[in-house]
Amino acid sequence: MIQKHALSAIESLHDALTSSIDHCSVDEFDQIRRGVGTAIGDIQIDLLELVYRQHPELNHLKND
Repeated sequence: MIQKHALSAIESLHDALTSSIDHCSVDEFDQIRRGVGTAIGDIQIDLLELVYRQHPELNHLKND
C-alpha cells in the first residue's frame, strides 16, 4: 500500500511539473522543477527504499 501511494504521489508531482511548463516563467518553472525533484527524491529515499529493503520483489527499478 505504501508503494502504491508513493508511486501515485510521484506521478502527481510529475503531472504538476509538466502542466506548469506553459503557465509560468522560466525562473518559476526552474523553482517548481527543483521542488518536484526534491520531493520525488525524498519519496524514493525515505519511503520506497524502506519498502524495497523489506520486499525487494516489488522494486521495479532493480537490476537483476
